[in-house]
Amino acid sequence: MRRYETILIAHVDLSEDELGTLISRYGGIVTSLKGILVKVERWGKRKLAYLIKKQARGFYILIDYAGGSAVVNELERNLKIDDRVLKFMTIQKEGTVDPAALEKEIAEAAKKVEEKQALASAPAEAPAAAPAETGTPVQADAQPGSDDKKGEKES
Repeated sequence: MRRYETILIAHVDLSEDELGTLISRYGGIVTSLKGILVKVERWGKRKLAYLIKKQARGFYILIDYAGGSAVVNELERNLKIDDRVLKFMTIQKEGTVDPAALEKEIAEAAKKVEEKQALASAPAEAPAAAPAETGTPVQADAQPGSDDKKGEKES
């Protein structure tokens, strides 16, 4: 089992529901062929460097997974057929990976996401303590309004 990343650019016109369906479809392909889906990241809408199928913007999605070559072949075959996908690229991240280590990584990532959601959902009751002084610090030996030119006239 090897580790892969597939980055795909979808049409920017897709709704959230269509994007969710697209992501779940390709995640399902990975898991149906006994692959391990590590993470799926939505990178959002971005301007493309050049026009792709007459589109100037696209929605970037990263799919990180582990599996055999059959998983990659089937995923890429489906990506080629799908008209909603403008472009995609698959790279191999690592050679042989341990499925137990991947499961541990997935659990840690899920824990971080839960903590992030808990912090975001908790109301900010006490704002962060602001510093007492908001101005710039004044040096102890310099007085405001005086020029510090003591040694310039002596030479």
